[in-house]
Amino acid sequence: MEFFILTKNENFFFRFLFLAVLPFLLISCSTVPQNSEEISLRSWSHFKHTFLRSGRVIRPTNNNDTVSEGEAYVMLRAVLMNDRKTFNECLAWTEAVLSRKKSHGDRLLAWHFENGQVSDTAAASDADIDYAFSLILAYRTWHDKQYLQIAREVLKSVLDHETAVINGRLYFLPWPGRKNGTDELVALNPSYYAPSHFKLFYEVSADNRWIQLSDTTYDLLGQLLVSSGKSKEGGLVPDWIAVDKQGKIRTLPGKPFVYGWDAVRVPLRIAADYYLYDDQRALSILRWFSGSFEKEFRSNFSIYSCKDSTKRSYENALFYSAAYAATEAAGSSIAPDILRRLRQCIRRNGNSFYYNSPDDYYINSLSWLPEYYLINKTTIKDKSRPLDSEKKLSFQWMHL
Repeated sequence: MEFFILTKNENFFFRFLFLAVLPFLLISCSTVPQNSEEISLRSWSHFKHTFLRSGRVIRPTNNNDTVSEGEAYVMLRAVLMNDRKTFNECLAWTEAVLSRKKSHGDRLLAWHFENGQVSDTAAASDADIDYAFSLILAYRTWHDKQYLQIAREVLKSVLDHETAVINGRLYFLPWPGRKNGTDELVALNPSYYAPSHFKLFYEVSADNRWIQLSDTTYDLLGQLLVSSGKSKEGGLVPDWIAVDKQGKIRTLPGKPFVYGWDAVRVPLRIAADYYLYDDQRALSILRWFSGSFEKEFRSNFSIYSCKDSTKRSYENALFYSAAYAATEAAGSSIAPDILRRLRQCIRRNGNSFYYNSPDDYYINSLSWLPEYYLINKTTIKDKSRPLDSEKKLSFQWMHL
């Protein structure tokens, strides 16, 4: 989620300049949008029109189903866009339909809704923490204590059900855990670990387990990058891993050991921690990612195999967005070129913008985040400097 966010306690409002309507076209190099505010506003317009149905985020390419991560993504974006109406609609639908409060007695979210009903009541922990994060930011933005109360209840359920101690270290599980057998591997998804979230949750709850999870993030990523860096592909992390009872990283049976559609979120989450908390561990990880991207982007972008040399060429906005997060933080000379490639993925439909495909919910949920960062770059890096309320998106941050 949720990348490059927020400053301190004041509310700031935004105003975008509308450009003249241009005919529908496939964006070429000469017509690539360059204004981050315009891109943010117009892509938000497309997202709401295409993917939102009375507070429910649909996936058109998946038979118009809904997943809990989608609700969390759009709620976070609604806060950042200062769109309380959309936020409240999504909150109301999520609480009424996905909340497990009545069915399981906790405050986690059922992950899947389709054909008019919840089809799987299992929870997805990344959605749960993004949901709580958006609620805390909403409280900061609109000062409604109801948001903070729900967030605190969700956070308690996450710690109670979606964490586990393995060989003395606390891990963040991808779903509610159970007691593991002595020889059982425990599945982990590196892209679910969000250290900037964990640090904010600590400030809200004063529960030290959130700091432990932040430390676990960097322990896992450090091990993964050192291991993958020994191979000729460079240092990237896989979508899924497992740990054994000694806490040693293993391959998760049935899951390819590749940097793909899950792991692409890792640079975004780690960049958030670097820009918001200035964690130097985050910068080290981003530099490692940047080195790998520099090698690959000289020719094309690829989904990497973390074990062998197998690669599949993939040009899309989300992978460019992640690569920009890493290379910009690391000060790489190729960061401007990656941003250019990202913007070349923008398409225009009337007054709206979308990335790659108009119906791809996932790419259009996250690819806009570098534009948000660019709008607020100065304030993020210098938190003592106030935002221009006439030009910047609404921000809030940290201390309750």
